[in-house]
Amino acid sequence: MTSKVDDEQIQEVVKRYFGYVMFSHAWQGSEPSFQEVNVFKSVWKLPDMPLNEKLRNFCKEVHRRGHNWAWSDTCCIDKATSSVLNQSLTSMYKWYADSAATLVFLAGVAHPSSAGDLTRSLWMTRAWTLQELLAPKVVFFYDSEWKPYLNDTGDNHKESPEIMQELATAIKIPLGTITAFTPDDLAIREKLRLASTRNARYVEDVAYSLIGIFKSDIRPHYGEGADALGHLLEEIVARFGEVTVLAWTGKSSSYNSCLPASISVY
Repeated sequence: MTSKVDDEQIQEVVKRYFGYVMFSHAWQGSEPSFQEVNVFKSVWKLPDMPLNEKLRNFCKEVHRRGHNWAWSDTCCIDKATSSVLNQSLTSMYKWYADSAATLVFLAGVAHPSSAGDLTRSLWMTRAWTLQELLAPKVVFFYDSEWKPYLNDTGDNHKESPEIMQELATAIKIPLGTITAFTPDDLAIREKLRLASTRNARYVEDVAYSLIGIFKSDIRPHYGEGADALGHLLEEIVARFGEVTVLAWTGKSSSYNSCLPASISVY
């Protein structure tokens, strides 16, 4: 006797099992690397140090939420292999967008958290975290003790009116754009404005962190310095005909005098 297999049910089971959770956080120093985790074979065997404990707490929360797979930019990319690193940088937006959830750890937000703590946090100033906010469909924010931000225990903080309104007011874009963002949702000049207040440890990351948001084809190459931004802006003008990119005042780029040296001018 045979029974009809429900393809949708199978897909849902597979999706639920293989759904992965991404980690979003501001780096705090010497985070555990791919090589270190490889040596110890497990995050649970890493030495008892604060940043290793941060990674373990992330994994514990992923498991508590019923997921089997966790991904952190600290130890899931072999940064010693340039081809792997470059592919990861260009794929990052899609990885966050396709995740079952993204967990945001706000190390500097004390428990209990208060309204405004999120938008005043270090996390809000980092270049990479812009896409980590916009790309995922499901996001959870945690304070320094891994307690839900504002004690919101809902199923998705992107469905929290209070948290989303705090973010929308701070970055000055519609609330709905944050909750259901796609790269086509905002004008190019608006995307540049959002990026203009953020900074990165490596100057190239100012541009590389925007690859997904702009659907860019630039190839990462650490060592090119501020020219990375020049490549991104040049591509935007060429592909989209967005001449407003050329409307700025300030110091010009050594890459092209028609372009700014810093994204902060936008």
